[in-house]
Amino acid sequence: MDAGGSVQTPELGPDPTRPGRRRPKGTDQVFKWVAAVAGAALIGFVVFVVVRGPSHPTGPGTAALESPPSTTLKPGTTAPAFSLPSLGGSDAVSLASFRGTPVIVNFFASWCPDCRAELDAMATVARRSAGHVAVIGVDSNESSDAAATQLLTAAHASYPVGLDNSATVATRYLINALPVSYFVNAQGRVVGAALGPQSVTSLERWVARLEEGR
Repeated sequence: MDAGGSVQTPELGPDPTRPGRRRPKGTDQVFKWVAAVAGAALIGFVVFVVVRGPSHPTGPGTAALESPPSTTLKPGTTAPAFSLPSLGGSDAVSLASFRGTPVIVNFFASWCPDCRAELDAMATVARRSAGHVAVIGVDSNESSDAAATQLLTAAHASYPVGLDNSATVATRYLINALPVSYFVNAQGRVVGAALGPQSVTSLERWVARLEEGR
């Protein structure tokens, strides 16, 4: 209270009714530029985490699932069991139902360029080795069942294909990129694995190894 008896209010900050000091010329433009760069960096980071891009030492076109490739299951390891709903809605696709027969387990997806290129070879070998070596397709992280069905039909692939939409089975097989094929003997043990797209010739060499070890 002053000498005249009036109450004085403490000053909390600049009076919004009074003209304040102006920012230096160009400051707004600098702030906008910094915000734009930061926004672009954030968007780029999010896209990288979600997509991860096709990066794999087996060659261009191999599609990454989650992280750089790690080691495959060692030969002699019991192949992880799985039972998956069938692409097309028929009976479940189970590895155990093939016990006593060597099996090629092919992990693929319709969105993977190298997988699409490999399907013809896989279908050819499946027909040639029918009754001796079986082929099972595992459709992992699929984005379109219709697209996968169309590709398999075009390749004349008639072997059973299971849907591994959450990549649960792929994870058990230590798979980080597609395509990958595992070769399992009649006793259900891993003989080896092939990373990246395979040709008819390379697949038939694996078939010969599986038949020798029946």
